[in-house]
Amino acid sequence: MRKTGALMLCLLLAGCDGPNDTQLITETGKQLQRTIDVNPMRSACEKIAKGREWLSDKTVQRLEAKGCQHVLRSATETNFTNTQIFRHAMPMVCGAIMGKSFTGEDISRRFIFSPEENALVIEPMSSHDKTRFEDLKTLQQLQSDFERQQAQYCR
Repeated sequence: MRKTGALMLCLLLAGCDGPNDTQLITETGKQLQRTIDVNPMRSACEKIAKGREWLSDKTVQRLEAKGCQHVLRSATETNFTNTQIFRHAMPMVCGAIMGKSFTGEDISRRFIFSPEENALVIEPMSSHDKTRFEDLKTLQQLQSDFERQQAQYCR
């Protein structure tokens, strides 16, 4: 009887080993927050903005010259929009986040997150979105790569 009970418990647990939708969305949010918070452009923009909510025209011009209109100001001020979970060979979380840039504009960025690989791709909007592995690619190439991945994993 104990063996049968143990076998049943193992079979039940084997079917429940994957994360549920809530866990996937929570992990995606954490990964997005980490990525936004450690963006090297964020610190450069913060040095110019100096934490101010109201910016002079001169400060906005300096921020725009640095590309800060494409940088999310804070991970805590962003919201998920159109987030869906797609289950192919592995689950993928696709959607968008909305937030404020350092210049005060509303910006939206699409993303693709693979929880199994712990890999997050955020839609590139400027050349500052390149990683050290993508330095030789143009912004257009990065955007084309993102569109291809979006078509492959988010349908």
